Amino acid sequence: METTVKQYETVVNNAMEISQVLLDMEGGKYILALFSELLQELLNEGNISGATSVVRKLHGVAEVPFERDALDESNTTAWIVLFPEILGEILEEVIF
Repeated sequence: METTVKQYETVVNNAMEISQVLLDMEGGKYILALFSELLQELLNEGNISGATSVVRKLHGVAEVPFERDALDESNTTAWIVLFPEILGEILEEVIF
């Protein structure tokens, strides 16, 4: 249970940090919305590896370490699904 809480905190913190970096860029809201939608589309298509690649790229652009080793392999999909949901929530807070 403690590991799951730590993993959740890691995903939330990384999404928040990446969001801040993207929002600081020119057109950040648009970019953040674009990536959030892209991730959701990949997940809707069942393309977990594609979504994971996008999440990894976002981590790289924002220079936030991608700690896949910290994620339990059986829960990797859950964490990748959670990421665009958090991005969407952050975007809603920024817009409204």
